[in-house]
Amino acid sequence: MNILQEKIDSLNSVLKVQIKPEDYAVKVNDALKKYSKKVTMPGFRPGMVPLNMVRKMYGKSLLADELNKLVADSVDQYISENNLQILGNPLPKETNDLDINWDAPTDFEFSFEMGLAPEVNFALPPAHSFEYFDISVDEKTVEEEVTKIIRRYGEYITPDVMDNECSAYGTFQEVDASGEIVDGGHTNQSFLLLDKINDAAIRQQFVGKVALDTVTFNPSAAIKSVEEVKYMLSLKPDESVDPSKAYRFTIERINKVKPAELNQELFDRLYGAGVVTDENAFREKIRAEIAEGYRYESEHAVQHELEDVLLKDANLNLPDEFLKRWLKHTNEKITDEQLAAEYSKYSRDLKWKLIENKIFKEQNMEITNEELEAFARNFIVDQYVRYGQAHMLTEDTLTDMTKKYLQNKESLQRVIESLSGRKVFEYLNQIINKNVKRVSHEEFVDLMSKHQHDHH
Repeated sequence: MNILQEKIDSLNSVLKVQIKPEDYAVKVNDALKKYSKKVTMPGFRPGMVPLNMVRKMYGKSLLADELNKLVADSVDQYISENNLQILGNPLPKETNDLDINWDAPTDFEFSFEMGLAPEVNFALPPAHSFEYFDISVDEKTVEEEVTKIIRRYGEYITPDVMDNECSAYGTFQEVDASGEIVDGGHTNQSFLLLDKINDAAIRQQFVGKVALDTVTFNPSAAIKSVEEVKYMLSLKPDESVDPSKAYRFTIERINKVKPAELNQELFDRLYGAGVVTDENAFREKIRAEIAEGYRYESEHAVQHELEDVLLKDANLNLPDEFLKRWLKHTNEKITDEQLAAEYSKYSRDLKWKLIENKIFKEQNMEITNEELEAFARNFIVDQYVRYGQAHMLTEDTLTDMTKKYLQNKESLQRVIESLSGRKVFEYLNQIINKNVKRVSHEEFVDLMSKHQHDHH
């Protein structure tokens, strides 16, 4: 067997695997002998079918299987031994179709296209000063979050009279300019949440209403969100909202959430038994969570700018045409339109991954089993806290769930990628020059919005 690499350019090459009969004959015969012991055929006892008959019936498929195994192993070994840094996987060329003739065993040649990773070079620390936003947490934001939580874990009740915090289930019926129901007009039954109504005057029309009362109004004038109006009226995605249409809404049922009490039962439900013991500690916990979220947002902004700077410095080129073919080969459902729309993001992410991998390797970074377990445990706990089920987690349950999570190859790979990315960013975050600026969250969002606009 002979393997040749033909370089097309610095990013593309073709790997040719040349195989002679002596490379595969023994393996194919062994496979035939093993298979013949399993074959059943009328007129022969199990395992006693003549080898020539087995060869005639199954030889071609067995040869193809053995050739595929031999070629795959040989390609992997060649890539490993020659330390080839490839992107994606080798793609078999269409010229690999085989015309197998058992009477005259022949030589075979398999060709594979390969995309090669570019050489990655950049300067550290980058010659750039990064803005880091220290985002303050105000009392209004804390109070809003507390209100959301006590409503989320509150009790659903059905009051007799509507107020500003109620929702209603009822029937929408299209009306004409005089307020009469349009014969054959649009109707729909759905929920109406008063806090979704932006027009204060229209919202006030519902206050004090009881079941079977009606309110006539224009949904487009009442609610700013077109998508909210479409959802409320059950319009199809391709249907547009007519801003001139008014509807009569008949109230059939009134709903309201009675906020949960700020007590030990709620604290334990959210954070586990005894973690938070009074209202002040609860509010400080909320404040710390908001601050942590703000810190993540600020660091994410720094990370995005870091990526932009290092990507520009590295100025990497990729084997784009090969990667597009490989993406289509590995995902048959992707269309040419999707590929054209999404490839630039895929290309950017791949270039950044090459930079990230180089930093990880050059700084001798490692990921320990303890770090894998800690990350998985925190991820699982966060999911339970998010849905208010922290009280359901025991130490034994968490240990068992962590073990199962890391046994899943895809989950494990996600954890490894997250941890490696975090380690690289933590390293870069320590060596870059930062200008710290104290801002409110509103100011931060405005700045990021302008940055995204300029970036695009």
